[in-house]
Amino acid sequence: MKIFSYKKLPFTPISSEVVYVDSQPSSELDTILTRYWRDVDVAVQYHCDMRFRYLPKAMETIPIDMKRYVCPSPHLLDLSVEGIPSQRMTHFLNDGNKGEIAPGLLLWTEGSIDRNEVYYQPIPAFACNTVRSIIVAVVKHLQTEAHKHDQNIMRSQWIDLDDVGARHSIPFRACIERSQPEETEADRSFDDEVHKLLKEARERIDALRARGVSEMVLQRLVTPFTAQSKMLITHDWRIVLPYFGDLEIEMRPLVKAVYFLFLCHPEGIRFKDLPDHRDELMCIYKALRGGELTDKARKSIEDVTDPTKNSINEKCARIREAFLLKMDESHASFYIVSGKRAQPKSVYIASLDDSVKWQDDRVMPHFEEQGEKIRIEFPDDIDIILRF
Repeated sequence: MKIFSYKKLPFTPISSEVVYVDSQPSSELDTILTRYWRDVDVAVQYHCDMRFRYLPKAMETIPIDMKRYVCPSPHLLDLSVEGIPSQRMTHFLNDGNKGEIAPGLLLWTEGSIDRNEVYYQPIPAFACNTVRSIIVAVVKHLQTEAHKHDQNIMRSQWIDLDDVGARHSIPFRACIERSQPEETEADRSFDDEVHKLLKEARERIDALRARGVSEMVLQRLVTPFTAQSKMLITHDWRIVLPYFGDLEIEMRPLVKAVYFLFLCHPEGIRFKDLPDHRDELMCIYKALRGGELTDKARKSIEDVTDPTKNSINEKCARIREAFLLKMDESHASFYIVSGKRAQPKSVYIASLDDSVKWQDDRVMPHFEEQGEKIRIEFPDDIDIILRF
């Protein structure tokens, strides 16, 4: 096994895949893998619980719906792009004899990725009838050696944590605890609740990726650069992203009402201030439903604006889910509700000038100061006067 450092890879490496590399174009091994790479991938999955990536054929593994998921804009999606030549990978490895790197495999671990290093093992010569068994053996050897190396590095970096803790007095730790910003129960569980409630979305997303799709290849070949769509709120309250082929983001009414509340406050809303926005959210939800609210609906509004409950976390998770079901997280991050603990939560795109367009002026709430009153106008001539 050999260890290469690298920089500026054409993709983001992940630790569950091995990549074939060959410095010589059209070598005998490369020619064999051109025909049998799918069989090798199946064997490596079964015996090593990893994926084998033959980059020249990488695009053949990506279904069209996955390409559109990672690159939702039809203007940027290039369906004719081809895979990465195996020999090109050697250009990114820091070695004095790049041109002499024998055909082999590259493997990353979580530790090696942090160090910008990759493990390499050459492949002995093989024939068509031995290609699967030979490569499986190489992968197993590489896994074992990489694990040993990672463990040795960890041992060399261990610190006596008990000794470190003993040097910090109780007053010192109390000082650290007091420095934490003020936060509510909803703030404390914001990230945990989001991840827990996104299980269904993750399962649907993973189902796409399980088709043999290499995420590292997708990042390199399907998204040449990041471009975001402006948002259009139609007269009937639909959320549409025009630049992404009029992609519609679907949400349940209360979730959508919460989302509109954050869109109307690009400066962000602190969870502890949610009670101050209860009447405003009530008005938005009433307009969405198109009539008077039931006692159950009013109770739902009270719960979602109560910072001691998890209802607001659930709604923010559903907002995130709605976007993640339609696009990759790198794109969705522009549209979801996010923020640091005990800090205002906001939607990034709402802070950009002219990025959120309301098709009908009556759809977006208009805030007009009237002394100590604020007038909010909604569709169907619903005028609400709030007193503070």
